[in-house]
Amino acid sequence: MNKPAKKGFTLIELLVVISIISLLATLAVTALNNARVKSRDARRKADIKQISTALDLNYDKHGAYTQPERCCTDTSVGCGGCGCAVTNYPNGTDWDTNSDLRDLITDGFMGKLPKDPLNNSSYFYSYEPENQNQTLSLCARLEAGGTFCINRP
Repeated sequence: MNKPAKKGFTLIELLVVISIISLLATLAVTALNNARVKSRDARRKADIKQISTALDLNYDKHGAYTQPERCCTDTSVGCGGCGCAVTNYPNGTDWDTNSDLRDLITDGFMGKLPKDPLNNSSYFYSYEPENQNQTLSLCARLEAGGTFCINRP
C-alpha cells in the first residue's frame, strides 16, 4: 500500500523564495530613495533659478539685486546677518524676517520665498549680496554631492 505524497514546499524552497523577495524589496527601497534624492535636488535647482529670476527683475527695477542690504548672508533656515552660524537655527525654520529677499515679495516678483525641501543645518538655500547689492551668490547644497550656485554678474 502506497502512502499518498504530501503536497507542500520544503523548508529549502521556502527559504529561497523568502531570500529572493527580500532582495527585490531591498533593491526597490534603494531605487526609491535615489529617486527621492534626485527629486529634491531638481527642486533645489528650480528654486534657486526662480529666486535668481526674481532678483534679476528686481535689479532691472531698482538698479540693485536687493535693497537696502540688511544682511551679510541670508539663508532659508533663518540665519540672517554678518557672522551668523547656521547650526544655531532649528530645522524647518524660514527665511529671516529681515531677509533682503523679502523685498522680492513686497515688489510682487515672488509670492513667497521657497525653502529647501529638507531645510535643515545641512541643506538650505543661501543668498549673499556683495558690492552694495551689485553682485550676488545664490547657492544650494545638493544631496547627490556638490553645490548648485548662481553668481551675478
